[in-house]
Amino acid sequence: MTAVAPAVNGPPETSDADPEVRPNVSLEGEPIQHLKGAPGTLEVELPDLDSLLDGKAAPTFPHASPMLNGAVAKFMLDAAREDRRSPRISITLAFRSSPLQPEQEAWTRARMSHFFANEAEMAALAQRVNSTEAWGSMRFAIPVIAVAAIIAGLFLNPSTLNGGAYVSELAYLIAIVVIWVMVWDPIEKLLFESYFIRLRIRALRKLQEAQVTFAYRTGPAAPKAATPVEQSASDKLANVLEGG
Repeated sequence: MTAVAPAVNGPPETSDADPEVRPNVSLEGEPIQHLKGAPGTLEVELPDLDSLLDGKAAPTFPHASPMLNGAVAKFMLDAAREDRRSPRISITLAFRSSPLQPEQEAWTRARMSHFFANEAEMAALAQRVNSTEAWGSMRFAIPVIAVAAIIAGLFLNPSTLNGGAYVSELAYLIAIVVIWVMVWDPIEKLLFESYFIRLRIRALRKLQEAQVTFAYRTGPAAPKAATPVEQSASDKLANVLEGG
């Protein structure tokens, strides 16, 4: 699967003298090219390193250095979650810019690995919290379920409490609904939510351990949006490597 940064292109010009649509007009700047690549591989095409790292935004806890661009990170994670059968994944970063220095490539690999490792740790914490809350909800639900089960058992026979058949059936249904409501939250947390959190952690771990390669393609690089006050991600990286 390949992600390509969208290019801004206007619609083809048409005139009143030639109202027919030209059949050979090619579409450029398609954001995502689906089903390109083999399982276990992920290719992301970006203008430059600044498009991969969100250098303008301050790192959020637990990240302590420039984070990955949110849209790029989400695409990588969704692609890894979709490709469940592949035990490992390889990532190709295709930049439409001049090649990075070897130390810059090594720093980028480490930054990506640390980013996904932090995200995996946060997901693991969410899984533990989810499990704790599920068992706490279960302990609260057990007494209520026991009482509702007794009430439901009493109303199975309308003559037990000398009530009419309609009242007994209504009370029985209410007791069953109460039992279901009390049981649903622990079941949802222990089975469904826990399952999807585990899949997320597995995808993040695959991205953390992914083999990252770099490719450089010809083409105009997107204009950089860095201001004289704020340094771009590549400038910050250069300062770090130079010890500044």
